Amino acid sequence: MTIEKAKSNERLDLLLVNPGGREKIYQELGEDLSAVEPPLWCRLIGGYVRDRGFSVKILDSEALNLGPDSIAGHVLDSAPLLVGMVVFGHQPSASTQQMMVAREACQAIKDKAGDIPILMVGGHVSALPERTLSEEPVDYVCKGEGPVTVVQLLEALSADNSSPDLNGIEGLVWRRDGEIAVNPPAPLIKNLDADLHGNTWDLLPMEKYRAHNWQCFGDLGARMPYASIYTSLGCPYKCVFCCINAPFDINRYRMRSPEGVVNEISFLHETYGIKTFKIIDEMFVLNERHVTEI
Repeated sequence: MTIEKAKSNERLDLLLVNPGGREKIYQELGEDLSAVEPPLWCRLIGGYVRDRGFSVKILDSEALNLGPDSIAGHVLDSAPLLVGMVVFGHQPSASTQQMMVAREACQAIKDKAGDIPILMVGGHVSALPERTLSEEPVDYVCKGEGPVTVVQLLEALSADNSSPDLNGIEGLVWRRDGEIAVNPPAPLIKNLDADLHGNTWDLLPMEKYRAHNWQCFGDLGARMPYASIYTSLGCPYKCVFCCINAPFDINRYRMRSPEGVVNEISFLHETYGIKTFKIIDEMFVLNERHVTEI
């Protein structure tokens, strides 16, 4: 359902930040060899929020090679109602690897623009929500995948109320009377094509993305332009060593329609000239019919 919101001013509602940090994760390999991928969950959350009438921008600090001070400067200049620090990375455990640079970015934002609230979202965050809220310089964290929580929090913060009611915001972890409160989870979004389409490519610096060098050994010139896409989320299994389902709370496998996937590939090729794609699903080959139809 789309919520129509009449805006009385031009204030930015949500600034989504991809903290990046490849120079710390990959050291000197991050300069030329590692990929620079479009941030999936910034796209998914951004599209969900924008479809419901809120204004959104994405700051991909990894692609733009921005440090914490520069990120904080962008936040101060744009003065959003809410900053969403999206700590997912490009594979499940990358969320934990990115927490160090995400913390530095959040601290810089608090030092420069402390009155702007920060919500942290991510796989690591969802697995350890209370610990994350107690350790990181943020106002809220999300237990769950994020889009529903972000929209509900924006609705509460945009209301004409100096003390918004946060009790009913699904998936929100926050401080209530000095104690950490964990609200009931948000339901998983079922219709991926309609609600988690991620069609926010216009908010990203598309000229900055590049494939891994090993994806293009036959033609290293094909590393750019580049895009990574998804066709499914989650996993139906319960392997004790795996963190793939940390953002989803339950074991569930959801698929986009093959038509939606192919339409996105066609759009990216025709609009941005992209020929090199990565399908980032952890479980892409789980369903043979899904793969074959695509």
